[in-house]
Amino acid sequence: MSTPASHDALMSTRRTWSRCPVCDEGAQHLYVAFPELAFVRCSECGLIYKSFELPDARPAEFYEQTYFQGRKSGRDKRFEHRARKAMRWVRAAAQFTQAKSMLDVGCSLGYVIEGGRRLGLASAGMDISSYAVERCRERGYDARVGSLERFPFDDGAFDIVVMKHVLEHTPEPKQALAEVSRVLSSDGVVLIAVPDSTYWKGVLLRERYRYYRPDDLGQQHYIYYSDETLERLLSSSGFTVCARSKGLFREREARRGGLQRAYEVGRAGVLSTAFGLAKVLRLRRELFLVARRNRPY
Repeated sequence: MSTPASHDALMSTRRTWSRCPVCDEGAQHLYVAFPELAFVRCSECGLIYKSFELPDARPAEFYEQTYFQGRKSGRDKRFEHRARKAMRWVRAAAQFTQAKSMLDVGCSLGYVIEGGRRLGLASAGMDISSYAVERCRERGYDARVGSLERFPFDDGAFDIVVMKHVLEHTPEPKQALAEVSRVLSSDGVVLIAVPDSTYWKGVLLRERYRYYRPDDLGQQHYIYYSDETLERLLSSSGFTVCARSKGLFREREARRGGLQRAYEVGRAGVLSTAFGLAKVLRLRRELFLVARRNRPY
């Protein structure tokens, strides 16, 4: 058991965040707290963000091999399912730009890179994990070690940047989006998916649900976004939202005419209705949007 002196020393070295990373407001109120960490809600914009965590919240090798246990890297059914899902996501983003290239930020074991390649895009990935990058390279992918504060790619190199459950992993989202903007082409778009802070379990079961627990996602995530706070962040970072749902109407697919147009109309209608109902009932666990980098005047 820690002595009072050692406890005080530990608390004095904890990492803290006192201002909202979206609107820079200092006023906040406690949302959920544990001895190891706490989340607060911004009194101005409503963003939920981590206010402190004790040192060594994550071991140095946290995102290495043990993190990927259970995520098979071979050509098995799980990989195939994820690659096909990634293709649907990338096709959604491609509705808004003439895409020839794509970057997956937080590429894990390469599902999105594979999806982009199957769609004919020059695809690359980056991850903080050396283990994940090495597994991707073994599959022949262009993958590099990088952080959300610095992407290891040239300016304007990509038409699409995918950030699938990545943006919640940084306390400095504006810096991450500045890097996205840097590597995007002049007409490029970013696809973002993050946990939905309004999901009913996260709201009603705060101390028990995995969003905030220090033995689960609480030790990895820094921010939980709502539609409003995510769009505010993107707007202040120089982006304009193009789509807010996986149920978007894929105009380029529909241009093929005939049955393809009818399919797209039906598909978009069904998905939009389903996602809209899930939002109202607070059953969405994930926010999804596509945003375009604003062109300089």
